[in-house]
Amino acid sequence: MTRLFKLSQLAASTPKAGYSTRRYPFEEPLITPEFRGRVEIDPSKCIGCGACVNACPPNALQVIEDGGKLILRYFIGRCIFCWRCIDVCPVKAIKGTREFELTTDDIADLYVHIVHSRKQCDTCGSTYATVRVVKYILEKAPVAEEYADKCPECRRSLFTKALSRRVGGVE
Repeated sequence: MTRLFKLSQLAASTPKAGYSTRRYPFEEPLITPEFRGRVEIDPSKCIGCGACVNACPPNALQVIEDGGKLILRYFIGRCIFCWRCIDVCPVKAIKGTREFELTTDDIADLYVHIVHSRKQCDTCGSTYATVRVVKYILEKAPVAEEYADKCPECRRSLFTKALSRRVGGVE
């Protein structure tokens, strides 16, 4: 009975209080500084490391391997605008906007593709990371020259052989 009474009180107070929402699109929307819209990825800064892909809960960001190319694909239609990708990007290639009016007649307008060329291993010829990721890692961490242009498997093999020679094991 008390629930019904509270509901009737609420219904009676609604005409006095007025509207609680805006009549968008006929009125300007209320966009606060905390509002989150779509993200923009700067292709000139992106290194193709995939950190954003791992952080994206709805899988709006995906990595597609295409032979010697790695394609980072952002589908705005799946994005929940959590901006986790912005937080994890090591080179700050992703920035947030307040843009939310994303309707379109063509679904292709909702896709962003960034193509990266992949580094090829000097030893076995397989591709293993983007050229920009390898360059970024070499700038940030000292790596012996003999390991710099090798895929992880060849590096592991080379390191194991060097370690076994040093310890006195058999190759």
